[in-house]
Amino acid sequence: MKTDLSLIRFALHGGAGELPRDAPPQDAQRAALRAIATEATALLQAGGSALDAVTRAVEQLEQCPLFNAGIGAVLNRDGLPELDAAIARGEDRGTGAVAGVSRVASPIRLARAIMERTPHVLFAAEGAERVARELGLPMVAPASFIIPLRLEQLAAAKRSGSIALDHVDDDDIDPDAAFGTVGAVARDAQGRLAAATSTGGLTNKLPGRIGDTAIFAAGTFADDTSCALSCTGTGEAFIRAAFGQAVHGRMVWGGMSLDDATQAALDDVRRHHGRGGCIAIGRDGALTLPFNAGVLYRAWAGSDGRIRVAIRRDDAE
Repeated sequence: MKTDLSLIRFALHGGAGELPRDAPPQDAQRAALRAIATEATALLQAGGSALDAVTRAVEQLEQCPLFNAGIGAVLNRDGLPELDAAIARGEDRGTGAVAGVSRVASPIRLARAIMERTPHVLFAAEGAERVARELGLPMVAPASFIIPLRLEQLAAAKRSGSIALDHVDDDDIDPDAAFGTVGAVARDAQGRLAAATSTGGLTNKLPGRIGDTAIFAAGTFADDTSCALSCTGTGEAFIRAAFGQAVHGRMVWGGMSLDDATQAALDDVRRHHGRGGCIAIGRDGALTLPFNAGVLYRAWAGSDGRIRVAIRRDDAE
């Protein structure tokens, strides 16, 4: 099998949302994004697979309390974490997903185990947690995911009767907002694509709600004939737009570039009253990170292998 380090591409995101212009510089978030992207890119350069790179990156994001996944995930109306995750393998459209779990230490690890060790694609809630136990994955108490900031955000959302952004001050709660999520996409030295996404969903969401993250060809997608992508934003709108499949179809059947296909799909998201963004890598190595929200927490390594980090539109480091 061909090995070519120039084929390597990597990107990750830590959610989209709105930030006031005078917000702090987000140094801790930037440092975390850079460190995780650096490790994942090094894994790829050492011959690791795209699937391993996105799994490890998202697992680390789940362990970082600065983002809306795993530890530090937002809380539902009942004050509990409900975690969703999905993984996708581009060479054969292998995919695994989990929704509504609160006792699995790493939802993305469970998603991968579902893909590789069961004949199924998607498990939810208690059934998913039972599968995790049967497969020997680490389990934790729901309280281990909860941090004080998310309790404060839930209280603020309840006071206003709204849904809160995960990247926003309490005074800036938007009743129409639905943001969060972490994700990663990669192309390895063999040209294989993979994507992974994990989320806590929405602050003050109704218990049992599932967004686009766990839905293959909506918020998570990989196919070596087109692209790998991971989305963040208004999950319901990304589902209605069939985001991943729409990008794939525009590229394979419509001949669009990755940039044009993702932008057209984001236009569809907006028509469905949604906002957010995605990270995507094309089979040809194109890399794009479009968004129609105020900010997208992101890091990436292009053809030169350099790690870049950005939150706002024009602040790449």
